[in-house]
Amino acid sequence: MKKFLQNKKGRYSIRRGSRYPSKDFFLSMPSSNQGWPEEFGFLLGGNGPSYILSVEEGSSAHLAGLQAGDQVLEIEGHNVSTLGPQAVVAIAQTQKNIPPSIGVVSRIQQMDIIPGPDGRFGFTIVGDCPLLVEDCSPCSPAGRAGLKAGDYVMEVNGIPVRQHETAAALIKASQGRTLRLGVLCLGPWQKHSISIEDSQVGGEGARLDRKHKALEFNRRVEQILGDEPEVKEKLFTALKQYAAEKRVEWLASVLPDILNTEEHRQLISNIR
Repeated sequence: MKKFLQNKKGRYSIRRGSRYPSKDFFLSMPSSNQGWPEEFGFLLGGNGPSYILSVEEGSSAHLAGLQAGDQVLEIEGHNVSTLGPQAVVAIAQTQKNIPPSIGVVSRIQQMDIIPGPDGRFGFTIVGDCPLLVEDCSPCSPAGRAGLKAGDYVMEVNGIPVRQHETAAALIKASQGRTLRLGVLCLGPWQKHSISIEDSQVGGEGARLDRKHKALEFNRRVEQILGDEPEVKEKLFTALKQYAAEKRVEWLASVLPDILNTEEHRQLISNIR
């Protein structure tokens, strides 16, 4: 469980499960909780439980480690795990601490969608921050994988997405091969869901988790591209450029050219 914690004098610290190193940030905070959660940089959705649908980059919520796809479990120690957004907001806005502490856990499910004979997946998405599945036939490849209208797409091939244009580019780049989606389903819990439990503590835990993922990725690269040094060099050059520029659409366009066999493309789901 991650905590969005208040410290003294407007100083806020990153805690469990954050994607950043443990450090303090001085932020300009609202003087009350009446604008919670929007004024703190995130939006809630669902009909009970409540889920975080989007988090504004650079906001206090973002710096504290809250992420789209998190389920709200606690507000200032009070169990709100079954309550809808309206009830959760009402409780949060009456708390004395600004902002109130919030306990969350990720509820993003990973779905692997095998394309149909035409190379397509059979669903449409609309909107930005979050991306809503507008239409998905139960008989389509996506429907058979468990996707349904009303779900929210949070990741495409392991890459977090906020904008429709970015998600569409990544999905188009995957046509003809298996597509992996990170999805928030606001319905009954399904067997193929994967929860991120409270297994890391503080910035050190997050650092070790990133190190583990990097080592695992390098192991997979050696396993698949060990005899192809030129391909491996091209891949790492592209990833290094992406890390510097953060251009998701560019990365989505070049990866299929670099990883141009079915075996190579097994690496795409490991790229974050």
